[in-house]
Amino acid sequence: MLVHSRCGIGFVILLAVLVPCLVGESVKEPPRSPLAPADALKTFKLPDDLRIELFAAEPDVIDPVAMAFDENGRVFVVEMNDYPLGPMKGRIKLLEDTDGDGRADRSTVFAEGLPYPNGVMPWKGGVLVSAAPDLLYLKDADGDGTADVRQVVFTGFTPANPQHRFNSPTFGIDNWIYGADGETNAGIRPGDKPDAQRVFFRGSDFRFRPDYSGFETVSGRSQFALAFDDWGNRFINNNSIHIRHPVLPQHYLKRNPNLAVPDVIDEIGGGRSIRVYPISKLEERFNDPFAAGHFTSACGLLIYRGDALPLLRGNAFVCEPVHNLVHRDLLIPRGVSFVAQSAYDQAEFLASTDNWFRPVNLCVGPDGALYVVDMYRAVIEHPQWIPLDVQKRINLRAGDDRGRIYRIVPKEGWKAARPRLGEAKAADLVALFEHANAWWRLTAQRLLVERQDRT
Repeated sequence: MLVHSRCGIGFVILLAVLVPCLVGESVKEPPRSPLAPADALKTFKLPDDLRIELFAAEPDVIDPVAMAFDENGRVFVVEMNDYPLGPMKGRIKLLEDTDGDGRADRSTVFAEGLPYPNGVMPWKGGVLVSAAPDLLYLKDADGDGTADVRQVVFTGFTPANPQHRFNSPTFGIDNWIYGADGETNAGIRPGDKPDAQRVFFRGSDFRFRPDYSGFETVSGRSQFALAFDDWGNRFINNNSIHIRHPVLPQHYLKRNPNLAVPDVIDEIGGGRSIRVYPISKLEERFNDPFAAGHFTSACGLLIYRGDALPLLRGNAFVCEPVHNLVHRDLLIPRGVSFVAQSAYDQAEFLASTDNWFRPVNLCVGPDGALYVVDMYRAVIEHPQWIPLDVQKRINLRAGDDRGRIYRIVPKEGWKAARPRLGEAKAADLVALFEHANAWWRLTAQRLLVERQDRT
């Protein structure tokens, strides 16, 4: 028999565990045997007009939890190989699809020795990486594929349980860089200014300007990932509330500190523990047995804004690794907010019969495909929530040598231009503001902001 456990509040990448209830046995075994990537592909169910393909797998990528494409189409992947208890050995991998066939064929360790890294954003020829207590800037200055520049941009984020750390640096349409707080209770300061005044916040996410000034809090706290639509509306979630909309911006509310506002968030998805419909076996749980078959590990929220899957444009997607699925909602405008309505009747967008399938994050690429980050672990819960007697009987790191990234494309196939924007002229970047895929629009905007090109 297998069991599930559920985490409490706070930042979560992964919120449940599948462990064998092997009373009297001392051998540590995963609950089921893992599947090879080719076999895992056979376990998926998704809409008939779509197909899922393998983009990368072990040994090229291991324990992936986040990914992002840079301006030249290279993929930076965050590997949290130190989950759940260390030792500290998180990495950033650089993946490249050199022949354009839709599958990564080159893998390089870009940076290593990071403490539980969980988010990445291309920036100024390198990347911003969330690895509490620091937001890091990493860059390969000599072109050998490995980062040799390491700058602490901001520091002071709480290095707590790895499921409760800040995450998801994200470039916004307003030229601010946003992040999900997780559970930071300390003060934040610039990394190079130890005597600087700290920004304290609790229960809020944050943002800062591209020159690293103006660090401030924003309404609502997200656990893992945040998402924007085409109009700059921000969406967040937590483990049991899969999508929320912070309606009232904090910088407006600060104008009148005497105004009592009971809430700033609209629970557009229906609130806590909404029903989900897995096709994998539902497992017995240690805590909250009533929550089986409901959201308890929502993470990796994304609004699809690509061009390869036009019927999905503007829809919200969220991972649910406990139940081995990805959920899809239609976002229906309602006044100044929305209603998130499930796109299917008692079914899910993507589901697997494989209990090792652990979708934890999503990404839209320059090709418009929807990428699914699969950590592929047997035990996907921090030991803090696993009874000690059970911990003695299981392998908490089963699957720590595996990991997959999938791409979802139209069934008839899809071919898109490969980006080479690193040296693009300002006029060419501005022209991309009309592109149907938001990746091209935002990447062009980001490059102009990085260059401070006002022509």
